[in-house]
Order: sequence, then structure tokens, then C-alpha cells
Amino acid sequence: MRAAYDKYQDEGFEVLSISVQETDQPVADFVARYGLTYPFLMDRTGETSVEYGVATTPTTYFVSPDGEIVDSLPGVVTQRWLEDNITKYLDG
Repeated sequence: MRAAYDKYQDEGFEVLSISVQETDQPVADFVARYGLTYPFLMDRTGETSVEYGVATTPTTYFVSPDGEIVDSLPGVVTQRWLEDNITKYLDG
């Protein structure tokens, strides 16, 4: 995820990470350990995750530039999945 963000952020690719039912310190430690620079949001109660049908973490949603969820992937994201979606939706 970080590699895709670093490669495509100047073209409008954004990453938002949402931590579910975590406290601040473990998330801050994770961000620091991996040198992540994209935003981390907190779903402290888990309500938002329930609304979006998240059954496992990680779950990744690809949102098109017009705000539509166009793909999702439970589990670990592959570089190929990211590249396919970036090519299809970011490049037009």
C-alpha cells in the first residue's frame, strides 16, 4: 500500500487507513515502525466497519475519483490488485 501511495500520490491517489477498535498508542507505534505518511483514522466503536460490512481486517476498498466504491478486497492486498484499480480508475 505504501509503495502505491508513494508512486501515485502526485496523480491523486489517496490512502486512508482506518483502525477498528484500537487505541491510539498501538496505531501510533505501527505508523512509526513502518514510516507511514498517509492518514490513519479511528473507528473506535466499530460502528462504521459494521455499516460497511467489514468482516475481517484488513479489508481494502477502492473508491473511484467520483466517490463510488468500485472494488473491495478482504485480506492482504496484492500489488496487482492495486495497480489494476489505479490503472482503471485513476488513469481514466
